[in-house]
Amino acid sequence: MRLRHFGLSSLMALWMAIVAMPANAQKPGFEVSLEPKRLGVEDLTRLIVTVTEPSKVKTAPTIGECENFEVVAGPSTENQFSIVNGVTSTTIRFVYILQPLDVGPAKVGPIEVVFGDETLVSDPIDAEVVPGSLRQQRPQGRQRPRSMNPFGDLLGESRGRRPTQRVEVILRHLVPRHDLVMGEAMLVEIVLDSNVASVDHFDFVEQPSYPGWWAQRVELARPITPALVEIKGTRYYRYTISQHVLIPLKEGELTVPEVQARIGVRGRSVFDAPRLVERSAKEVKVAVEPLPPAPEGFSGAVGQLRYSASLEPAVIEFGQPAVLTIELEGSGNLPLVESPVLWPSCEECEAYPPEEESSYTIDASGIHGKRVWRTTFVPRTWGELELSPVMLAIFDPSAHTYRRQTLGLLDLTVSAPPATPTPLVTVASERDAKDGSDGDADGVRKDSTEGLSWLLVGVTLIVGAVVGGGAVWLLLRRKASVLPPARDGQTPSERARELQLALERWWLDAQHSKRAESVAHDMEKLREQLETVRFAPGRADHTETVVDLENRLRKLMKRMIH
Repeated sequence: MRLRHFGLSSLMALWMAIVAMPANAQKPGFEVSLEPKRLGVEDLTRLIVTVTEPSKVKTAPTIGECENFEVVAGPSTENQFSIVNGVTSTTIRFVYILQPLDVGPAKVGPIEVVFGDETLVSDPIDAEVVPGSLRQQRPQGRQRPRSMNPFGDLLGESRGRRPTQRVEVILRHLVPRHDLVMGEAMLVEIVLDSNVASVDHFDFVEQPSYPGWWAQRVELARPITPALVEIKGTRYYRYTISQHVLIPLKEGELTVPEVQARIGVRGRSVFDAPRLVERSAKEVKVAVEPLPPAPEGFSGAVGQLRYSASLEPAVIEFGQPAVLTIELEGSGNLPLVESPVLWPSCEECEAYPPEEESSYTIDASGIHGKRVWRTTFVPRTWGELELSPVMLAIFDPSAHTYRRQTLGLLDLTVSAPPATPTPLVTVASERDAKDGSDGDADGVRKDSTEGLSWLLVGVTLIVGAVVGGGAVWLLLRRKASVLPPARDGQTPSERARELQLALERWWLDAQHSKRAESVAHDMEKLREQLETVRFAPGRADHTETVVDLENRLRKLMKRMIH
């Protein structure tokens, strides 16, 4: 055998070569390649940076500017060690996956690699991007005789090899309902189904939009983990790409529009090169029915919702306020519900415009939480008062009918004010009574003084009432023109709703002014624009629009004052 002739001299030579490795090691350097340089716009390419003697390299290469390319993955690394003619070399390969952006010329680089204190720079690499895809199946060549393939049995050729399964990528809309009623909310999903788990890249050609719908995107957990589903006997990996809660804003036929996306996938084998494909989820038609004629007390609430009312405190002193709270809680179209049209009322009380508070969540289960409205009552008398009951309505889409709720009767106890002290009466002395002449003169003087005092008191009260009433009138007029301050975290739609409510309150008094006719047109136009922002789709940013509308409302109020 040849191994027997491998003598001591050969072993010594091999040992000397190994000992001499560090002295014969190659100098640091690197090479750059792009595979392929000519590709279709639907294809992907690999940028490979091979670094020699990487022990001095502490960071990955800098690939510089990419023209008509986008890095979609990488870098992945591969280490190699070799001995050639007694010279050792260690290399590391950095592999990046690039995606072309458009048809035409492309370029990547220059690439920089830092070796300790030294930086090496390569020339940029040019590429060409053509339409479509250049990836084609390899032509079948002449079949090799089985006797010439020593691994035939290991590869299963003697039993017949199953053909490679084709990669399938499908983009779908998941729409749970194709018929709704006005105000009914539903969750619409965009999912990606693939028979391979290696999805490297996803990008919408245009972000999903939903004209005619109130739309709010649901935040998804990252990274996206696929779930296994079976469709017509085929198992797929399902990726949930996006979720939106939609509420129809008009009747008739509405469309969930088509969406297109670019998807980077690779085959079942780890050696398959990635490929970029385009897929689209087809549009879906949804029929929206009008609500049945609404009963009195309906404010637009649709869903599994419930009203409740409370009065706090239930016992007050005369002159003190009590707060009436109406709460709407559950799952439904909470963002679109208006303030209750009916409130428990008290004839002996002064009521102030309601304030609103919202606390709801939008997730995969829909919209759930609560809306709260509060108004203040100030009794004008004392004793046992009652706030008369009202009946509010909610439309239940599952039962396709209105559900009515009675809020009240609510009791309010008002303590009487403290009694007014009895004035003291001065009794004349017997001596004054006996002294007729002096008494009469003093009596005349006292009567004159007392009459003058009462006259001064009366004039003072009248002047005080006029001045005080004017001050109160000016204060209320100024208060009516002051807008509520914006709150932290308030959305444009919530601010628009708040401004519209302030506009409505102000106009209740302003419309009786002599100047009302001159601003009525501007007021109606401003009201329409605020309502448009309130019901605009959730994907748009109306922050600047709301700021502009608020400034216009302030100017409109000032026109009525000056």
